[in-house]
Amino acid sequence: MLKERIQYLCDKKQLSRKELTDGLVTQAHFSNILAGRYALPEDLAEAMAQRLGVDTDYIAQTDLTDTSTLQEAERIFDMLSAQASSIPEQQVNELPDRHPALTVELTTALMKATYYQQLNDTDAYQYVHQSYLNFYLEHFGRPDQLQLPVPLLKALLFYKIQHFRSLGQYYDVLYQLELWLPLLDQGSETWLTAQQIRLEAYVHTRQFEQAKSSFEKITTHIYEQRLFHRLSGLYVLYSGYCFSMEWTQEALTALAMAEAHLVHAQHQSDTLSAIMNNRIIMLTRSGELEQAQQELDRFRQMIRMQPEETQQQWEPTLLVYHCEMALARKDWGALILLLEKLRVCTLATDQQMALFFYESQLSLSSGQHDSFVEQALQCLPYFEGIRQQDRLGVLYEGLATVAEEQRRYKDAALYYRKLVYLLRHA
Repeated sequence: MLKERIQYLCDKKQLSRKELTDGLVTQAHFSNILAGRYALPEDLAEAMAQRLGVDTDYIAQTDLTDTSTLQEAERIFDMLSAQASSIPEQQVNELPDRHPALTVELTTALMKATYYQQLNDTDAYQYVHQSYLNFYLEHFGRPDQLQLPVPLLKALLFYKIQHFRSLGQYYDVLYQLELWLPLLDQGSETWLTAQQIRLEAYVHTRQFEQAKSSFEKITTHIYEQRLFHRLSGLYVLYSGYCFSMEWTQEALTALAMAEAHLVHAQHQSDTLSAIMNNRIIMLTRSGELEQAQQELDRFRQMIRMQPEETQQQWEPTLLVYHCEMALARKDWGALILLLEKLRVCTLATDQQMALFFYESQLSLSSGQHDSFVEQALQCLPYFEGIRQQDRLGVLYEGLATVAEEQRRYKDAALYYRKLVYLLRHA
């Protein structure tokens, strides 16, 4: 790890390795030090630290992995692996960005990035990457091929799991989970979080037998250990499983169970938001538009009780719900007005892709086929990547129909084949 830290500092100082060691040590000997074949002499560490503008310990203790170092890294991992909204921001900001032991420093950076990602704090997330993480991820980005101290490896895997979740790449989530779970203490809060993420991933990848088995396993553990604060979140996930199986009523019942157990939840506002989100989407896609509207009105009233900043953060989500209902009703006039409001909002990736989708359907409805194709192709790769079947079915059918009308028969055949494959594997 000394090699990576030296290279990082050299890059920051715009020094070559030769310039760093000129007059201090031969390149061959220095290469052996970086490879761990020779020890780093104290006088060399001091001289290099002076040239790099850092304390001597920052060089000399880079590879430190003694008990106290590992305990410190483990403490940071445990603290920041909790639900992000439950962690005071001041507590995160007070964690030092720099530490002599790279194990602690890199664990801190990974967990901070994961924290910012969960809170959708894009500026802080990008800053920690541009100023620090991007360099180390190039060297330590493949945790399956590395021998890292356990706390650092846990932090790296958690970071990658949350990264892939944010992109909707749930097969990658499952792969990283299989590496992460054996490192966690069975029955711990983080272990339960991992189990719930795995259930979520099984649902998204349509591995329904595994999802059912995972739900039963987690439920048994929760009731045996009387961890009732986990029940609401678990029932929210189970509702997604039921809805994927087209058991709409059972899915809505699961959401009612989640709301009934909300009194035990540690993060009630976040869980209630998830309950409302699932209920609105399920009712809308089931054609129960009046009930969906009632839930949306109820949700908006709840958000109006929050600070102005929180209301602004939720506005794009509420607009997407309204767009979904306008599309379901084929109320194109309402959809035009809603899209005007949505375009001026700061949007997350999924919201931006939803915007392209709604615009494509609006264009298709008015016969603007070229605009439809352009807008559909802007969001199609995203929905294919996350395998969102309801969106894909609409897009494939529209693209095939337009291609056929424009006598692009090869393209039409391609989209029809994709549509048939989608329907066969639904």
